[in-house]
Amino acid sequence: MGRNSTPVLWVSGAPGTGKSTAGWGLFTRIAELGGDVAYVDLDQLGLIGPPPGGGAAGHGIKAANLLRVVAALRLRGVQQVIVSGVVDPQRGIEPHLADGAGAAHVDVTLVRLRCDRAELRRRFLGRGSSADLLPELFDALDELDRSGIGTVLDTTGQRSDETVDALMDRCVVRPGPVRVIPPLPADDAPRPAPVVVVTGATAVGKSTAAWNVLRSLWERDVPTAYVDLGQLGFVHPGPDPAVESALLATLWRGYQRWGAGALLVVARDPRPVLHALPQHPVTVIRLDADAATLTDRVRRRAAGESALLAGDELRGAPRALQHQVAGRAVAEAEQLRAALTGSTVLDTTGQSPARTSAALLDVLRPVLGRAAGRW
Repeated sequence: MGRNSTPVLWVSGAPGTGKSTAGWGLFTRIAELGGDVAYVDLDQLGLIGPPPGGGAAGHGIKAANLLRVVAALRLRGVQQVIVSGVVDPQRGIEPHLADGAGAAHVDVTLVRLRCDRAELRRRFLGRGSSADLLPELFDALDELDRSGIGTVLDTTGQRSDETVDALMDRCVVRPGPVRVIPPLPADDAPRPAPVVVVTGATAVGKSTAAWNVLRSLWERDVPTAYVDLGQLGFVHPGPDPAVESALLATLWRGYQRWGAGALLVVARDPRPVLHALPQHPVTVIRLDADAATLTDRVRRRAAGESALLAGDELRGAPRALQHQVAGRAVAEAEQLRAALTGSTVLDTTGQSPARTSAALLDVLRPVLGRAAGRW
């Protein structure tokens, strides 16, 4: 590893092998031990559409954006980056990283998790995936086994903490100088373009509504990128809104290089977006709901009625924690009502996710449709 290289442990494998759980576990373990560390969910670096159809193009977008993100984290002083996500089963990661900007300063270790079919089936179905997808899952497992990509770690019979234990010797645990990430140079800064921020209190439904709108935009061939700002802030020491701002700017510039003309951001606090993109026309849309609706949505998220994202404190949360989060969500809603007086407000009280998504799409139609020139 070069003196100025950032170590990156990339945890991969077929769906259900536990790569996201292991990656998040490594991040939290290293942070608890005092290391300066960041966690990146690779899927969050490829949300641009209309989708390129997967394959090499999709892997190339994620790899290029990963190099941009790691470069920014290195400037911040991060000593270890943990990545979880799929790899190109045909080509691995090297071809996608080799020619990218900053590749010389990244030292990647790829570990591929696997387990036997019986356990993979149990894990896959246990997370709520459909049994109809099992043949496709086993095909993916066989393809990865044939490829021989990465160092294999068999997790059959392992608990998640045991998998983390097995991976820790591949990680660097050390503190670093915590610095402010400087702005992107002028020739690499994002070009002004329409940006929409969907904000609101915890559990109000902003991620679900924005994701549904994004898919509608892609179906209409509106070239749009998507960022969940909360998924960019996994850094220790932290949280640090300045890191979110810096990573948003560099990721958005990466998406622009792949053809995105508009950006849809989900953020509990829109200020890091405004700080990151001061020259952009930013539209802030606040989703609101009454206390009873927020409390019910907290309960539904705890029961698994939403996509599972890294750092989700609600999935499977006990009643006491649900009550605590619901109280916090109600307080957040009150604060946002007072702070974001100039934003567009959508009251989602009692609404289904589909109805909220349709209302949000109607609001965005003039903002993103005309800007894209094709809606």
